[in-house]
Amino acid sequence: MTKAVQKTKRKCGKMRIPKAILSTLLLLLVPLSGCIGGSEVEEPTFHGTKWMGTEYAPLFTLESMDENLWSLEEQRGKTVILAFTYTRCYNTCPVISASLAMVYESLNTSERENVSLVSVTIDPWHDSPSHLRNWTTDRGYDWPHLTGHQDAVLPVLETYGVGPINFDDDSEEGYGFSHTQPTYIIDAEGRPRVVWSDAEIPVDLFLQDLRIVLNRS
Repeated sequence: MTKAVQKTKRKCGKMRIPKAILSTLLLLLVPLSGCIGGSEVEEPTFHGTKWMGTEYAPLFTLESMDENLWSLEEQRGKTVILAFTYTRCYNTCPVISASLAMVYESLNTSERENVSLVSVTIDPWHDSPSHLRNWTTDRGYDWPHLTGHQDAVLPVLETYGVGPINFDDDSEEGYGFSHTQPTYIIDAEGRPRVVWSDAEIPVDLFLQDLRIVLNRS
C-alpha cells in the first residue's frame, strides 16, 4: 500500500467529538424531540360533562323577545351559552336563569364581547315575544329569550335533548311540563364542548368551564 493511500485512510477515519460539545448537543436535542415527534395537546378538565361528540351543534333560527330573528349560525366566532327555560316554570328555571345572570355579570368586558348567552323557551304556546319581553324586563335579564311557532321550537327541543312532557295541572293554562334542562357551552367554531344537566349550576365552576372554552376558541 502506498503512502498516499495510507494518508488518505487516516484522513477518512472516525472523527472524535469532544465530550463537552457532545453533551451540549444532546441537551439541545432533548427539547426538539417533542417538536419532531409532535406533542399531544393536554385535554381540558371540565366540571360539567364533557361533550364527547365531534359534530357541530345543530343550527336553528327562532324569534327573540324583541321580535327579531336570532340565528345560532350567526354566533360563529363567539362562545355560546345555550339554556332552556320557560316563564311559567317556578322551580328550576328561575334558578338556572339567576345563575346564568351571575355568570354573565362575572365576565369582564372583553369576555362579554366574545360570549353569547341565549335561552330557548320550552313553552312556545304561552311564551310569546311580548310576554317574554315583559318577563325579562321585570327580572332585568337582557340576553335573548327565544320563542316561535311550536313547529319551529319543538324540533330544537328534541334535537338538544330537552324532551318536555306536558301534564294537566290547576294553572290558568291547564298544563305544565316535566322536562330535562341541559345548558350547553358551545365553542366559537360551533361545537358543543360542555353540558350541565342540573338546574343548580355552581356559578364559579360553570365560569371556569366557560373560560376554558373561551380561551381555546
